[in-house]
Amino acid sequence: MKANELNIKQKATKGGLYLVIANILSQFTAIAVNVILARLLLPGDFGLIVLVNTYIGLISVFTNIGLGSSVIFYQNANNRQISTLFWISLMVALFSFSIVILTSPLATSFYNEPKLAKVVWVAAINILITPFFNIHYKIMERDLEFKLLSKITILSSTLGAVIGVIFAYLDYGVFALVFQMLGSSLFRLILSIYMIKWKPEFVFDWHGTKEMLFYSLKMKVSRLIFFFERNIDYLIMGKFFNSQTLGYYAFTYNIMYTPVKRVSYIFSDILFPSFSSIKDDYQKIIQGYFKSIELISLVTFPGMALIAFNADLIIHFIFGAKWSEVIPILEVLCFAGAIQSISQVGGVIFSSTGKPELGIYFAFIRTSLTTISVIIGSYFGIMTVAYLLLISKGFSFGLLMVLIRRYIHFDWIDFFNHIKVQLVTVGSLAIVYISFMNLDYTLSWLKFLVMLILIFGITLTYHFTLIKEVFVNIKAKV
Repeated sequence: MKANELNIKQKATKGGLYLVIANILSQFTAIAVNVILARLLLPGDFGLIVLVNTYIGLISVFTNIGLGSSVIFYQNANNRQISTLFWISLMVALFSFSIVILTSPLATSFYNEPKLAKVVWVAAINILITPFFNIHYKIMERDLEFKLLSKITILSSTLGAVIGVIFAYLDYGVFALVFQMLGSSLFRLILSIYMIKWKPEFVFDWHGTKEMLFYSLKMKVSRLIFFFERNIDYLIMGKFFNSQTLGYYAFTYNIMYTPVKRVSYIFSDILFPSFSSIKDDYQKIIQGYFKSIELISLVTFPGMALIAFNADLIIHFIFGAKWSEVIPILEVLCFAGAIQSISQVGGVIFSSTGKPELGIYFAFIRTSLTTISVIIGSYFGIMTVAYLLLISKGFSFGLLMVLIRRYIHFDWIDFFNHIKVQLVTVGSLAIVYISFMNLDYTLSWLKFLVMLILIFGITLTYHFTLIKEVFVNIKAKV
């Protein structure tokens, strides 16, 4: 193995360990904060913040180019080029902020939510904060400096969470969620400026950045479609359902999606810069992707099944009786989350090999399936939406693997070998769930304990070597 490839592998592995630790700590923080906020706030507050973030995201996704990815892909970009991207990002952010503020009355009228405009005006400040540290972040990702980014992530998310809880306790309602988001971004800005020693030059090199801008535009189309796929449910359901029902759905999705997102994003953050460094070696890329799927599903498959099969116990014990409406939704969406966890990193293959347009074709199909599912489901109720989303996630992942195989050939048996133990674990948990189905509710804790023992037993039996290797690396590198 060449020295450069060995160094990249070592930095990616070490960086991955830091990200794992950071995301585990952030996950515990997020769970604790969600529990506190769920008891202090109302379902309608969560529904309203979803509408606000979705609307701001809708405007931003059309007005923001998203230049950070080109910093990672063009690893030899000089400071003049990166500085130019910084100033362009800042100008675009100012434009996006203006459009959001001017059009917020339209959103208020469309969704018939009188408070929406005021919340949007405050939340939109985040658009102005983000470009001041985004390029800094991408430079660190490019250089695989995940230890530094992990520190910033933990500190900023924790401090933002404290702000959110304080304002929720002071009865600020939905604004507590807004201040949590703004606080996290503001601390991220301060920490980035302090800890990341990069400063933009006062230059504007249009000629030198044209190729990078074109790459960003190609990536932007893919992300535009991904935004609609990720948020089309909120955009449509906000019109069909009131803020309380949307709050139940959003809260459920957050319970399911937060751990999935954090686990998947660890690998996305590592794989994009790592794969970009070996963009011409397809076999290494596909094996890296399969290994990532194995590690992701090792956590998300049994984790999501455990939550789904114990949803009533978890919701009542942790969040309280006022959230009982989310139980049947959670039982379905957890399985959608498990599928999404391993499909979410698939697009990295296309972007890191310089073919983001291939991801666009797939993203368009996936978004169309999601849109159809949400529109049809909204006419029949929230549970129909959940079931149709589960079906669409499964079908979309199958299409993703077919598309990847046309681009990078692989053996289907090799793919299934990486997830077979996880599938067996989920099947075993389902048997336990059925066995306890007709028993008294007081045995719920026993069912939960049996499932935990089963998960650890199967995982240690079949993945002991892998787990031991992970802990040895953590001990050696951290």
